[in-house]
Amino acid sequence: MRRTKEDAAQTRAQLLEAALHCFQEKGYVSTTLDDIAQRAGTTRGAIHWHFGNKAQLFNTLVRERYTQAAIIFQEAFAPELSPIQQFRHFLIRWMTYAQEDNDFRIVLELVQLKTELVPELAEGMQEKIQGMRESRNMLAGLIQRCITAGEIRTDIDPQAAALTALGMANGITSLWLMDPDSIDLPTAARESVDLFLRGLT
Repeated sequence: MRRTKEDAAQTRAQLLEAALHCFQEKGYVSTTLDDIAQRAGTTRGAIHWHFGNKAQLFNTLVRERYTQAAIIFQEAFAPELSPIQQFRHFLIRWMTYAQEDNDFRIVLELVQLKTELVPELAEGMQEKIQGMRESRNMLAGLIQRCITAGEIRTDIDPQAAALTALGMANGITSLWLMDPDSIDLPTAARESVDLFLRGLT
């Protein structure tokens, strides 16, 4: 039984990896379940067993890659850092992680640049919207901690600052995805975050 569970987990991982590259090469709409199964060395039935259908496979792929990234981002909240140091570290990590993790970069490209919003992906889009709302609220809470600690001006609205931070981080990352040769992402991340923080302090 244990070996069967291990085999199932391995097949699931192979399907996710195959789907990632099929979607990257052909786009969501043009990719078929046969494409994914063939690349993974398995059958369409395995896809139905593990994920149900192509939309659920795509949404699972995006969800799990974002979850993995979120775990990495938690490094920013080291207790020895002050609130504003945590804020700075988190934003820079958010903006540069796509350069460190190629699979995450591919997922960002799929979500932001390469996948049209077809009805079957509506559930995944709602998850993304909810995730962005949660991120904004988390950042607003962190900014409020910075204000309480005297590191950010008291006239700053935490929600407005959080929205601006998200727009900056997502915007620069999107520009890099479109034209990576023109942007030194680590440098751009540090400089833009420091410029933003100077405006808050």
